[in-house]
Amino acid sequence: MPTRRTVLAAGLAASPAAQAAAATLRDSLPDLRLGANLERWFPIAASQRPRRLGRAWWQDLRAAGFDHARLFIPRDAGAGEEVPRLFLQAIEDAKAAGLPILLGLSDLYEPWAPWDEAAWRVMQARARLFGTATDPAQVVLGPLNEPAFDDAAAWTPVRDRLLAAARAAAPRHALVWGGHEWCSWRSLLRQAPPADPLTIAEVHDYEGGAAPWVAERFGAVAAWRDRHRTPVIVAELGGALPHAEDEAAWARDLSVALPVLRRLNLPVTLWAVTHGGHWRLQEGEAPRPRPRLAQALRGAR
Repeated sequence: MPTRRTVLAAGLAASPAAQAAAATLRDSLPDLRLGANLERWFPIAASQRPRRLGRAWWQDLRAAGFDHARLFIPRDAGAGEEVPRLFLQAIEDAKAAGLPILLGLSDLYEPWAPWDEAAWRVMQARARLFGTATDPAQVVLGPLNEPAFDDAAAWTPVRDRLLAAARAAAPRHALVWGGHEWCSWRSLLRQAPPADPLTIAEVHDYEGGAAPWVAERFGAVAAWRDRHRTPVIVAELGGALPHAEDEAAWARDLSVALPVLRRLNLPVTLWAVTHGGHWRLQEGEAPRPRPRLAQALRGAR
């Protein structure tokens, strides 16, 4: 029979104060440097069939110089648990390789196509699944990959509802959110952080540019971080948009941006390991970066 002392201890361990004191990936985010996005279906499927990358693949990703990864569940993943559980297996394999994960629970929210209540339930069910099955010290959850709103005033109530729904289902995990304009740096600067203290802000950037421009915009992001005492990660980084399929120009963009981000202590997650198309980091299925990109990454270490 439990004693009064053990009952009290259990209650204290489950209290909000104890949960807030538990280690989360928010605490170690400043230690991260360079990660890779795995685009939509890549972590769990190929040729429209489920497939497991396997632990050796994730170990190779780490050996290629990446210290974390970002995934998000595609918008056409359905309402059940089949696809999320494939992502859960991928997260377990990544954890075995020593790679923390940022996970987006859904893809996109646009004000002209608001979610119905069923979509809200799906996101919250996923938060509950991953909030129960993953380690808060290794996984950050994002209700959303990207919002597409006209301004912060329109986005903020939706953001706060998303965070509250995810928090109710995943009380121990840090949550990640971004600004109203596809998580751009500009929209972050116009955004106050949420009331929830256990959050991380993210920026997505495809602007490239010379070192002074890179330093100006990311310096403003770092100042926002310091002012609001909220960790920030550049959760998607490409080069300038015209360089999406120009490996040499993209590599030059990274050679400029990565040292600036390191100097500002902003962790960065490159876009992306993909099946093909724009911003493809790797050749084939292996996680090794393409030659010019690999050279740019080595030069920025």
